[in-house]
Amino acid sequence: MVAFLKHLRIDHGEMPSCDRTPPLTPKTPTPMSPPMTPCSPFDLKATAFCFRKGPVRSVIYQPQGHPKQAVIDGEIWPPIFKPKNVRSAKAMPMLETDVMIATYPKCGTTWLQHICSQLMKGDRYKAGKGNELCMQSPMIERMGAAFAAAIQHPRVLKTHFKHQNIPKSPVSKYIYCVRNPKDCLTSYYHHNRNFKIYNWASGTWDVFVDLFLSGQLAFGDYFDHLFSWLPFLNDPNVLFLKYEDMVADLEGSIFKIGQFLGGEAEVMVQDQARLREIVDNSTIDAMKKDQRRWFPENQLHKSEFIRKGGSRDWKNHFTREQSDRLDAIFKSRMAGTAAETWWKAEMSWDELPVIELNDLRLDDEFEDDVSQSRRDSFALLPTNERRFSRASLLSAGYGSVWSLASNQH
Repeated sequence: MVAFLKHLRIDHGEMPSCDRTPPLTPKTPTPMSPPMTPCSPFDLKATAFCFRKGPVRSVIYQPQGHPKQAVIDGEIWPPIFKPKNVRSAKAMPMLETDVMIATYPKCGTTWLQHICSQLMKGDRYKAGKGNELCMQSPMIERMGAAFAAAIQHPRVLKTHFKHQNIPKSPVSKYIYCVRNPKDCLTSYYHHNRNFKIYNWASGTWDVFVDLFLSGQLAFGDYFDHLFSWLPFLNDPNVLFLKYEDMVADLEGSIFKIGQFLGGEAEVMVQDQARLREIVDNSTIDAMKKDQRRWFPENQLHKSEFIRKGGSRDWKNHFTREQSDRLDAIFKSRMAGTAAETWWKAEMSWDELPVIELNDLRLDDEFEDDVSQSRRDSFALLPTNERRFSRASLLSAGYGSVWSLASNQH
């Protein structure tokens, strides 16, 4: 063990109660803590590392078969993250012109960065090789407060912080986007295999499922993250979005974002031609072009950062047992919260076919054999009415457009 950790002793009361489990960052329950994720029945061979708060440097670890990761102040991060950057990001000052996009990984972060950059910067927004979006719109915990302070205003910032860690200001705007955990897990699996920093190009699906369900991946536990944000979704400076609703109605979602941002963004979405242009630039086909815009190519094994998008790709990966296990955890963790009724159709083993995000325009998402009446139920309203339509109000709150459609037919 590293010399500066030799004096520490592990309190077995803090350790997971399962006989067989991957290494887990100890969690100290409080009266406000959400229910704990059940331990994963997974054999671990490498256990010689420590999760403790304190040292200035991070503790890097990689058990056999796991992605390489780091622990900073008792939290799990990608291995290249620095303690000073994570800590400074938590305390950085937020400005009135700032927009913070907050998500768990693989829940529409880059998509929203691209949309908000177009709305807030207009023709000034240019991303390409050497001027990637990840540098113009940085992840604050990766780059730190000093780097973010040098970004040209207005700033579009990104974070995967849980709510308790995010830098807060009543005058800044926050966009929080969620995605059903099965598609999130699937996308995050491919992300870990593709990014060189994780040293996991040959990583296996079953291991990743266990790590995800037991909260032992970089950026922490999916369910903790979602739980932390739930009390704040109706705050006046928070716009809450569902990834699946953006898939179902991209134009309506961009209109809603522009209305929330106000100023030039609001004016822009009132112009039908400009709105259409942003929609066209934000489809998955458009975003798959010149993917050097998003991240430097040398960070990836494959040059494609945008892989699929859409809903229910998880059915191509999950076993029935894994699906049922995640369902049980979701039901337990989200019981009694607004989220307990979310994603019933999207997470069901049987209900929906796989839908790829090849084109986010609503009228093109359905095959010719789908009835016209079902197609009409998703037709876009005129722009000035869309924000207050039933579908729009549901997608802004706790219902899903998918659920609305399945209930009507």
